[in-house]
Amino acid sequence: MSERETPRGRLTRLMTERRDELGLYWNDVAERAGLTKEGLRTVRAGVGTMRPPTKRGIETALQWVRGSVDRVLDGGDPVPLESAGTAPSPAGPSALGSAAAAPASAAAGTVREAAGAGVDAEALRAYLDIFRETGRRTGRTLGDMLVAGGYASPQDLALTLRRPDPVVEELEGDPGLPDEVKQRILEGYRALRREIAESLRRPD
Repeated sequence: MSERETPRGRLTRLMTERRDELGLYWNDVAERAGLTKEGLRTVRAGVGTMRPPTKRGIETALQWVRGSVDRVLDGGDPVPLESAGTAPSPAGPSALGSAAAAPASAAAGTVREAAGAGVDAEALRAYLDIFRETGRRTGRTLGDMLVAGGYASPQDLALTLRRPDPVVEELEGDPGLPDEVKQRILEGYRALRREIAESLRRPD
């Protein structure tokens, strides 16, 4: 960082470099970060305080490991997801998978590859952020996407006394999700499980 470059100015520069590297437009970044165009413009201008959800959204959009924005503001460097152990999907507007291009399968595959590659917990959490963002954009629950992507069967999502549901455990243990959001996701996921269970009990 040059002597004249502020932390927010450096963040803007690194965001621009990463955007160019991924082959994205600012509109793509805003959409993937869950921000309005004006909101992203404010971030890039270095105006106001950045809230944690805004930082997480930028990290998701730019495929940085969670905590990268704070690292940049503290004088460090962002950590690309590919440096954390697994290469991201090809750059471009469909890097996260569009709603029309099997986003459930793409997102679930990303998480499975991350787990198989033995990446650290922070990197895996960043992949899960991409997974959740895809769900938010398509209106699907995590369970929905796991089943649609072929990475879990309806039986895998059923709760038993002997085997706790891993999706529920992940959601309940995520410190980055506000309680209200966590509760809404869990309610949707439980509704999905009930619907699947009822469909399995119905005769063909």
